[in-house]
Amino acid sequence: MSTDIYYFSGTGNSLHVAKELQARITETQLVPIVSLLHRDAVTASAKSVGFIFPQYASSTPKLVDRFIGKLDLAAAKYIFAIV
Repeated sequence: MSTDIYYFSGTGNSLHVAKELQARITETQLVPIVSLLHRDAVTASAKSVGFIFPQYASSTPKLVDRFIGKLDLAAAKYIFAIV
C-alpha cells in the first residue's frame, strides 16, 4: 500500500520523525506541506496518508490547518497523524 506523509517541521524534529517512518514503511513518499501551500487544491492519491507536525500553543500550526482545508482525501483508506 502506498503511503504519503505530509509534514511540517519548524526545527527539524518532525522531519526526523517523518524520515524514520519512511525508512520503516515501504512505498512511502515524504511531502513538505510548505511546498503545496500555493495550490488552491491538493488531491491525495495514496491509500495511506499521514500528517506529521509540531504542536503550537496547544493547537496545530495555522499553515497546517490551511493545507488540510485544501486537501481531498477521498482516495485514502487509512489516515494517521503524529503531533
